[in-house]
Amino acid sequence: MSIKVPAFFLLMLSMCVAMPLAAEDEGEEGAPVSIQYHDLTPPFVANFGSDNGKKLKFLKAGVSVRTSSGAAVNEVMNHDALVRHQIVMLLSRQTEETLGTSAGQEKVRLEALELVQQILEEETGDGQIDDLLFTSFVVQR
Repeated sequence: MSIKVPAFFLLMLSMCVAMPLAAEDEGEEGAPVSIQYHDLTPPFVANFGSDNGKKLKFLKAGVSVRTSSGAAVNEVMNHDALVRHQIVMLLSRQTEETLGTSAGQEKVRLEALELVQQILEEETGDGQIDDLLFTSFVVQR
């Protein structure tokens, strides 16, 4: 019995040492990916729903982009005015029905992502943005 306890202890100790070494080996095969988030500040404010003659509605959206390239963050900042303009125009075209559901908001998020990627592709030759996230989304009806 006394031989089994140290053997078990040694087995557990060797596993604890081997696991981090195995994890380091995996990191060396592929370069580590550095994910960066960049907030597009200030938050976007847009009006929508004026086509039907009723009262204007407003929305406020906090937006962040996610990328694995530091250069992409710089490119987003360099083209901030164009990116902001296109996102405001996209938000202004939405309807209350679209913005009233989470599925509709997700559709708008994906459209905004494609829009930012397209802008960067046209301006820099590379649409390096991996994702676009709404960090806040408030609709005033």
